[in-house]
Amino acid sequence: MASLYRILIKTHHMTSRSKIQTITKAAKRLSCSVLLKTGGPPGIMIAEGQEALEWMEIVRKLRYKDYHLLKKEPVQDQRLDIPAGTVKELTSMKELGAFLSQDEEICRWWRVNMGYVKDDDEP
Repeated sequence: MASLYRILIKTHHMTSRSKIQTITKAAKRLSCSVLLKTGGPPGIMIAEGQEALEWMEIVRKLRYKDYHLLKKEPVQDQRLDIPAGTVKELTSMKELGAFLSQDEEICRWWRVNMGYVKDDDEP
């Protein structure tokens, strides 16, 4: 059985509808759960799935400005509350934080890997 991966990507911004459509089609084709923070800076992408590494390569080829792969790791279980093959798009960091805070583990993972808290800090 293939491993489940979780990926965190940060870009300058995500405003191109054609690029977002490409990301959405790839998520559907590869059965990845994807969360996007679109609009003004920063652009954030979180993906989970067995084909998440292939999805990440498609995103990398889109040549987003200031593309940074912040985290890529195998995980035991799916934590994003998004059905496989779908994309949830949010337009503010406040919305993104509120969505992620529904699951303590993924919220902490996001905060650590974005550099908001150190791994050994209290929540």
